[in-house]
Amino acid sequence: MRLTFLGTGGVWAAPVHGCPCSACDAARTDPSRARAPASALLEVAGLRLLIDAGRTDLPDRFPPGSLDGVLLTHFHADHCLGLTLMRWSLAEPLPVWCPHDPRGYDDLTKHQGRLRFQTCAAGDAFCIGPVTVTPVTLIHSRPTLGWVIEHGAERIAYLSDTRGLPEQTFAVLEAAPLDLVVLDCAYPPGSPDPRGHNDLDEANAILARLAPKQARLTHLNHDLDQYLAASGVACRTARDHEVVEVAEQGF
Repeated sequence: MRLTFLGTGGVWAAPVHGCPCSACDAARTDPSRARAPASALLEVAGLRLLIDAGRTDLPDRFPPGSLDGVLLTHFHADHCLGLTLMRWSLAEPLPVWCPHDPRGYDDLTKHQGRLRFQTCAAGDAFCIGPVTVTPVTLIHSRPTLGWVIEHGAERIAYLSDTRGLPEQTFAVLEAAPLDLVVLDCAYPPGSPDPRGHNDLDEANAILARLAPKQARLTHLNHDLDQYLAASGVACRTARDHEVVEVAEQGF
């Protein structure tokens, strides 16, 4: 399995419009420090699956026939805005697996165009070709699913957006070893409530319990980037365009 991070930012990712902080200034002068909306491309066994779709350049990035489907964690704009553009196409239908959320996003599910939404329930595994996908419940401000994806002995989990994890989700994740966990981490340690995302301490505690072979933090905000640069704390943050390879015998 190969996972390419198309974006690793939260709603307040650097550069934030009008923000003079050091992280945002660095992102303006060095494009490698900027973060697009959190999303990824999973390539496995000939399949190409998009995980979340907040980027607005998706029609240009993915010509007709270049994607086999979309795994949508939830219907917040920074995760599904790109679908509002991808739907108006004459290409073959594109399946989108998503949580059941009657609110949806604007008229996206009412006027689907080429998209074919398929609602999923936590714990109900399904197959996309040779790949098994198990949705798991995440803790966020609206219905949100994480995705556990398996192919042979390879097993990864993509868990954004969430603050903490429910025990039933831990049970699924801990049922077998994990090669890679991609986990929400938007804030520096001790960030005030209310919020619907992990801070760095909360994310590290989850990773310590899951003990994956490899991990990446995603959905980072500018204040976390600023904290990491100032403190020198080392952590497993993903970067836009980073590629992680997962193989049965390791990385």
